[in-house]
Amino acid sequence: MTRAIAIAILVAYAAPARAQEADVSYRVKQGDTIELIAAEFYGDHARTAAFVAEENKLKPPYKVYPGERLKIPVTREIATAKGDTFASLAAKYLGDDKRAPFIAELNHMRPGDLLPTGTVIALPFHVAYVAQGTESLAAVATAFFGDAKQADAIRMYNALDKSSLDKGESILVPVLNVRTRPEHTPTLDADSAQRHDEQKLARADAQTALPIARAAWREGEFGQVRDVLKPVAKRFDYLDTPTAIDVGLLLGKAHVAFEDKDAAIAVFQQVHDRAGDETMSAYAESPKVLEAWRAAGGAIK
Repeated sequence: MTRAIAIAILVAYAAPARAQEADVSYRVKQGDTIELIAAEFYGDHARTAAFVAEENKLKPPYKVYPGERLKIPVTREIATAKGDTFASLAAKYLGDDKRAPFIAELNHMRPGDLLPTGTVIALPFHVAYVAQGTESLAAVATAFFGDAKQADAIRMYNALDKSSLDKGESILVPVLNVRTRPEHTPTLDADSAQRHDEQKLARADAQTALPIARAAWREGEFGQVRDVLKPVAKRFDYLDTPTAIDVGLLLGKAHVAFEDKDAAIAVFQQVHDRAGDETMSAYAESPKVLEAWRAAGGAIK
């Protein structure tokens, strides 16, 4: 990183009020250097020492001393709440819902993917940079990442319609090619941990209940189907989409078998909300099931 670009870097998640949450504290040990500390937290990635140096307002040659406390910027993890989307997470943690693709990319997902409640999502950090002169985004990208092609990501992150910066202009540089090593990633907060635990329980319950419910359905034991799946359906939002569809369709059909059309429509509506492209076959289902499915907004093929 050039000396000009190494100045005025501040690592934060989004709004200044969240800046402290993007750091963990580290006490320097005998023999530590900025490069060794960065490697400890980020692995063997080039240029990451600059994140630590500038977060702590260190200047070249970046001397540190045993016992000194440093702030280390890190990626964080949260577990989604009901209704969370990549857009809502980006607005909350990155300051702009249009930054949703950056969270999705870090988690190897697509921006439009649905997020069951309790899903653990990693949040990238970004670097606030002030241009010291007229500088191209390609130069900034090269300085931070050693890759001029990352200029496109910087441009998108800041919604810029130009390829260079004026002196004094401030931008945010998203750090997507670096994640904190697992042993240094902060643990989930209490609410996130509880949601994630609930998700694991919901998945385990569904894996146990579905084979029983399918066998009961084949035997015409519709009451057992309903009894087994109703508790699982109470945590519908915690289930992954394929499992939620399986639970919802089978439970809805069981409700139809007991002439409980309203309950069937309510469950089918949950399925439709989760997977709007889900269809039922006009030849495979009974007229009453199809009627309830259609009433819930479902399509029939």
